[in-house]
Amino acid sequence: MLLRAVAFCVVLYSSLCGAEIKVIDDTGNAVTLAGPAKRIVSLAPHLTELLFSLNVGSRVVGTVRFSDYPEAAKSIPVLGDAFAISLESIVSSEPELVVAWHTGGANNIIERLRTLGIPVYVNEALDLKSIARSIKSLAVLVGKAEYGETLALKFEDEISRLQEVYVSTNKKVFFQISDQSLFTINDSHLIGQAISVCGVQNIFGDSPIPVPIVSKEVVLAADPEIIMISQPIDSERSPWIEKWSEIGGYADRIRLIDPALISRPSLRMSKGIKELCSLVWAQS
Repeated sequence: MLLRAVAFCVVLYSSLCGAEIKVIDDTGNAVTLAGPAKRIVSLAPHLTELLFSLNVGSRVVGTVRFSDYPEAAKSIPVLGDAFAISLESIVSSEPELVVAWHTGGANNIIERLRTLGIPVYVNEALDLKSIARSIKSLAVLVGKAEYGETLALKFEDEISRLQEVYVSTNKKVFFQISDQSLFTINDSHLIGQAISVCGVQNIFGDSPIPVPIVSKEVVLAADPEIIMISQPIDSERSPWIEKWSEIGGYADRIRLIDPALISRPSLRMSKGIKELCSLVWAQS
């Protein structure tokens, strides 16, 4: 603990004094800056959110599609999406730092950016603990290490309190993340971890595939007490609400949740898990 505290103080002191900043990203690469980043390009919606959580949203000069939270993020120039990002647009934004998501589709240009001498921090938040680590790393890179520690501890405390409230039971849940095909998640997926916090059983938790496609018949055979449908607030009503409701006894089992709250590895995840737990345990 003492060594950790000393290391944190060194990082904080360096950030305050404008000395060189160095962070190891989630792929093991060192990210070195001459000082706190003032111009940032974010290549993932959750990273945009985390930067706004650190109160440095005004430093973000470029984002990608779906970077829509908070409201101020919508006014930042969009440089592309997970499938097509303009290298030229990133370079012309003159960023001092680019933050990217390892599984978010930006890997094809990360090395090209590094070749051009642009520092790139690559994030990979695969579990709830990673979210806290992400905010701390970003905080160091923007010169707000102490504030990042505060936010991380608050997030971890919120998750811990939820785990204390919801004791594990055999109540079964099916989490549906698509209307076209019945995609769901296993326990290793971030949403699956959120379900575990709520103390209930994911009926496809043991699947070897993080996001498996399942059939209606298999879901019905498992007979879940809750069917949680991921549906954006501003989207059309899911046709599966009627499909599940047509089955005897299932109309009262359906719940809806905004995927932005429960699938993005940002600090809002604690709010999303709290809502998920409330929906799972609400009386129909």
